[in-house]
Amino acid sequence: MAKDASGALGAPEVAGTFVNPAGMARKMTAKVAGGVVGGVAGAAATGVAVGGSYDGVPDVPSFGRVAYVAASADEIAIVRTRTGAFRMKITDEVLARAPRSAIAGVELDKGVLSHLRIAFADGAVWAFDVPRANRRTAEALVRALTA
Repeated sequence: MAKDASGALGAPEVAGTFVNPAGMARKMTAKVAGGVVGGVAGAAATGVAVGGSYDGVPDVPSFGRVAYVAASADEIAIVRTRTGAFRMKITDEVLARAPRSAIAGVELDKGVLSHLRIAFADGAVWAFDVPRANRRTAEALVRALTA
């Protein structure tokens, strides 16, 4: 396991950040609240109401709880992670990749839970939640992609 995604990219990484699926925190909070209020039935009903972890983000492949978005000089990629003993580990498995020249816009809405959106010229959008612990690396990724 590497400390960055250079192996997965096949080129030196210029920036990268850990991300969660868009809406995952909101959906998990709603499911937990439903479970507390109504037990199993409440959790099931809330799950149906808020949808799955990937609903509303069709352009992003399913990657579980955490992925790594990395950029090289020429491309951007979503890289699979796995749980390590103390922190997430970056693998060499690329889930999706695109040339940086295809990026039409990048936004990072900052907050307790930040939201990263990467829009492409063909209309595809990669949307992610960025936990507060990863905000600095997400800001560095945005700077690298917009430079």
